[in-house]
Amino acid sequence: MPPKIRYTRDDVIKAAVTIVEESGLRSLTARNVGVKLGSSTAPVYHHFATMDELAFEVIRETQRALLEYASRPYTERVFLNMGTGVAMFACEHRLLYRALMLEGDSYSSVVREFLDILESELAKDGRFSSLSDGERHVLLRKMWTFTHGLASLICVGLIRDCNKDYIINTLLDIGSDVIGATLAKHTKAAKSE
Repeated sequence: MPPKIRYTRDDVIKAAVTIVEESGLRSLTARNVGVKLGSSTAPVYHHFATMDELAFEVIRETQRALLEYASRPYTERVFLNMGTGVAMFACEHRLLYRALMLEGDSYSSVVREFLDILESELAKDGRFSSLSDGERHVLLRKMWTFTHGLASLICVGLIRDCNKDYIINTLLDIGSDVIGATLAKHTKAAKSE
């Protein structure tokens, strides 16, 4: 009779997340997960048919953690909190951010889902309640371009000063321009109707 599997699916995922956070996505192997668990590779293959399935679960867990960061109340502004959370996550979990956002397009569906969730949250920011869904979509994508760029620079070490105040001030600088232009365009369009 084969030995009983002592590790749950969740144990395997947690070990895999730890490996990616410590050493990057390329270090995610069944052998490394087994070592992290203090086991053989059996628990990995008991719960996952392939390493790609396990890697996808790591990406899902990373998305959940990133959403949690993006929903923290860093300021009184919902939209600014989203960007701050993304950049803070990149600062505090560089290799996880890199795995989700910078390593190929294998996880683009998870990234799109993440952006869709942020877009629905953006509707809760009273400053944008008069904008149409399409206008909020465009606004989020414009700010995402900048925020992701900032987070990526932090993630790869090109911006070393990644404290909360720096991030908030940087996002406020660019955000006031982008948001101001969007709201002005919306107001102008509403007046011409």
